[in-house]
Amino acid sequence: MDKLMEFWTYPSHHANRSSREREDNALYRPEDGMHERGTHKGWIRTGSLYVKASKHPALATMIVAGQRVTSWLLTTAISQSY
Repeated sequence: MDKLMEFWTYPSHHANRSSREREDNALYRPEDGMHERGTHKGWIRTGSLYVKASKHPALATMIVAGQRVTSWLLTTAISQSY
């Protein structure tokens, strides 16, 4: 299992670009840039509903509005049947 994880995860943790200059960070002297030395730019979960909604706010709004209309129609239909 360790060999599999080493094979699979190690390349995914490294970029093909070089790091920033050593002086371009706040490790050796105080700066206000709040930079880190690492090359990791972060990642985004592609399957996250939050990310999808933030990328397409109009579509997310229409989906929520459609769900509200559907629930309102269902509750009024149920209340009228009694």
